[in-house]
Amino acid sequence: MTWARENFERVALIAGILFLFLCAFFIWRSAGGFAANFASLQPAGPQKPPAPIAKAADLEDAMRKVGQVPQWTFAGRSGIFVPEKHFIGPNGMPATLQTTEVHPPVPNEWLDQFSLPIADADVLTQDPDKDGYANLEEWQQKTNPTDKNSHPPFIAKLKLKAFTREPFRLVFASRTGDTFGINTSDLKDPTQFLQLGDGIRGTKFRIVDFKEKSAPNQYGTEMDVSELTLENQDNRERFNLVKEKIMISPESVATFVYLWGDRREFQVKRDREFSLPPQTEISYKLLDVQSDKAVIVNTLKPDERIEVGPLAP
Repeated sequence: MTWARENFERVALIAGILFLFLCAFFIWRSAGGFAANFASLQPAGPQKPPAPIAKAADLEDAMRKVGQVPQWTFAGRSGIFVPEKHFIGPNGMPATLQTTEVHPPVPNEWLDQFSLPIADADVLTQDPDKDGYANLEEWQQKTNPTDKNSHPPFIAKLKLKAFTREPFRLVFASRTGDTFGINTSDLKDPTQFLQLGDGIRGTKFRIVDFKEKSAPNQYGTEMDVSELTLENQDNRERFNLVKEKIMISPESVATFVYLWGDRREFQVKRDREFSLPPQTEISYKLLDVQSDKAVIVNTLKPDERIEVGPLAP
């Protein structure tokens, strides 16, 4: 007892620690049985009937859908969660495919249809299928720019670079029976009255054939468009004169540039034939040449005239 009195503070501390330890022990035991005791104290509620079969199926389907990853679907452009391509338009302002034609005159829809790189500044001059035709040419001819077997006709690559055009010196002026009146285009020489087989004085030509023809004019009246065929006695080349019409000299020359494959430049005289690779089996004939175009025909389709435009600068 003497020791307890002398060490009162130690005894009090030890007693306090033991008390706290015992309290913690009983609290732990009480917490462990709380769930069972709480459940036993709850009143028993009415028992729920089992879900009907149909409702159970609906619940099962709903639970299955909840577990699926949602898929976003749109019937059209909603403007929500859809990225919009933006460009700098021709006016230097921001533009979209819906508001601006990015590469006029080609519509945006056509470029998008064939998945062409609309953001490229040179998309119209590109040739994705390597058939020798740029996208602009494919659009103009309504062909597929991504299919090598779909391309414009090869004749579309032919351009007129230059020309010399002179009137023919002789004119088929008149006809009386089997006699033909031949004048000069400047009317400086007297009329020559000749028949088939006769040579034309002062020239290398003679008359070798005549065909009587007529055609309606713009008013529906029949006109005499008979043809007189001349032959050059030096080279046997033939030339047709139409009655009362000044013809273009066969010495007129057109200079063409063919831009398919390797660039090719060549000259063709009027009424001469030529062909273009790779379709060398087709022959074309130069009928006329003017400042802004040349007129040719496919010799297999002589009634279908083809106009060849000038070469772009």
